[in-house]
Parts: sequence; C-alpha cells; structure tokens
Amino acid sequence: MNPSHPIETNGRPIILIGLMGCGKTTIGKLVSKRTGMPLLDMDALIEEQVGMKISQIFAERGEAHFRALETALLRFLEQHPQTPPPVISTGGGVVTRPENCEILRRLGFVVWLNVSPSSLLRRSVRAANRPLLQTGDPAATLRRLWHERAPLYKATAHRILNTSRVEVGEVCRRVCDAAERYFAAR
Repeated sequence: MNPSHPIETNGRPIILIGLMGCGKTTIGKLVSKRTGMPLLDMDALIEEQVGMKISQIFAERGEAHFRALETALLRFLEQHPQTPPPVISTGGGVVTRPENCEILRRLGFVVWLNVSPSSLLRRSVRAANRPLLQTGDPAATLRRLWHERAPLYKATAHRILNTSRVEVGEVCRRVCDAAERYFAAR
C-alpha cells in the first residue's frame, strides 16, 4: 500500500472514540488507508481472541466481562507498542472505565467522533450487533447512553470532531489534519 499522506506520530496510535454508529470503524479504515497505518478494531480483535461475537459475550458473560477484556487489551497495547503504530477503533463503551480513559490518553492521540443521538439512531437502530440497543425503546437507550458518556468522551479526547452531517472523506481528512498538528507539537 502506498500511503497518500503519511503522518509522523512519534510511534503512537491515532485512537477513535465515540458511541456506536458514529463511524469509528469506517473512519478508521479510511485513516488507515490514507496514512498507511494499520487498523486495529478493538471489538473485532476481542471477538477473534475470545471466539465469540460481542453480542454473545454480552449475553453469556455480561457487559462487565466485556469491559474487562477491553481494559486488558488497552493495557497490552500500552505495554507493547505496535510497530508501525495503528489507527485504533475502540468500542463505544470503552470510556465507561476511568482506567481506560487514562490509558487511552497516554497511549496516543484520541479523537471523539461526536454525532448527535438522532443521527446515531438512524445509523444504529437496525443493527443486530448492537447489544445495548436490543431494548424496547432503542431511541431512549441511545439518548441515555449519549448523555451518560458524552462527558467521558470529552474528558478523554484530545480533539472533538462534530461529524453528524459531515461526509466520511471529510471526517478522515479532519482526523488526519488534527493528528498531524497534535504530533507536530509534541
């Protein structure tokens, strides 16, 4: 792959956070392609390591177990820096553990892809792989999650990008530009 826009990240990853449906994986793939950095999708890696889908982990072992798996993965990434550094797409609830927020900020450049609850609902409501939305009122659940987690995303992020009505290619460009500025100042 010939990256069209390599970024000097001082060996540290670009990390995408935000609620389910905000585009972390989609934007992560585009940033990966643009920069030449590999994509590390935390949810996909956990599924691969455990041999179960996220929805199955939630159903059989509970959310607390899944959150512990996220923490273990973040600790591993912090203790074993990847070469080249990846673009990391996190799970939407990774910020619900204070330890995770601290690790994320130390690990790399954290970008919150902030999308309005109404936009998130349009993107996520029909997805069967969203265990937290398998409720009688997914809209209310999504609004509640957004209000609970928004302060955590804000406190964890080095940069906030409001992306409700922004085309994915433009979001990718903004993430890359922000990362370039962040790492150049370090």
